[in-house]
Amino acid sequence: MSDDQLKNNNLKQENIQIKRKTVGLAVGGGFIRSTAAIGAIEVLQENNIPIDLVSGCSSGAAVASAYAAGTLRQFKERLIRGPRREYWRIIFEPTVPKEGLLKGERNRRFFEEFVGDKNFSDLQKKLLILTTDLISMKEVVVDSGRVGRAIQAATSVPGVFVPVKDGSRILVDGGNFNIIPSKILYQKGVDYVIAIHTAQLPNLITRFLSNFKHLHKRDQIIEQKKIKNLDLNILQIVLRAVKISSGQIKNFYYSNFPYDALIIPDITGIKRWHIGRVNYLVNQGRKAAEAMLPKIKSDLGL
Repeated sequence: MSDDQLKNNNLKQENIQIKRKTVGLAVGGGFIRSTAAIGAIEVLQENNIPIDLVSGCSSGAAVASAYAAGTLRQFKERLIRGPRREYWRIIFEPTVPKEGLLKGERNRRFFEEFVGDKNFSDLQKKLLILTTDLISMKEVVVDSGRVGRAIQAATSVPGVFVPVKDGSRILVDGGNFNIIPSKILYQKGVDYVIAIHTAQLPNLITRFLSNFKHLHKRDQIIEQKKIKNLDLNILQIVLRAVKISSGQIKNFYYSNFPYDALIIPDITGIKRWHIGRVNYLVNQGRKAAEAMLPKIKSDLGL
């Protein structure tokens, strides 16, 4: 064998050994605004962007779960074509206001239309759902058990929906800790993170409070408030959630989270309750992802 042939064989072996970057997708919350992530994900799929691990928080957990389950198209069609009155019926499920104003059981059953009774291990893609434990006052990453129940926990706004009890934990919306759930992806070993940000910016009061340094002493605040009692009433639930938020104000800004590519759909003026704007939101998500595609492809060598 000639020297040139040996060199060519060596190059081929080197190319075989070179592995592509592992890619994570972080889907943020924002209630109905998070459906813009559906359009962004569609563009990534159409352009064969490989996704190895998906994370979701708050309402973004529902979008991330549908994607991981392979039912994103059905989820989109259901949201676009379903009667608005039905969505309010799903959300508005009053209960005795001991732990929350609304049960949240219909919410879970709605999500189970797309994830069924699947466990995390049954999904097409690896999925992480981020929640908050009101007992330890810490973030909790859910990656096992029933997916529908995990989504219910991730979308349980404290005081509004009854929280989900899981052993010694009381789980609610994880948006306080992770408005963009990207850190966990790096912690799990992902090389490259694509983040989708759809949450509203903090209001003026929140921005004003963020200037007070003592509100950023999260660990001190949380340490003082740990309890072991699982029987929290609605007032205690709200107060603990507010306490967490006051120590996490900086986490309401996407600039405080790590990522390699950030997709921010232009959804100015869309409020969390604008259920009838899903089609518009999806289209805006597509536009934002298309604008970011050249960078993503270049970074990944595609």
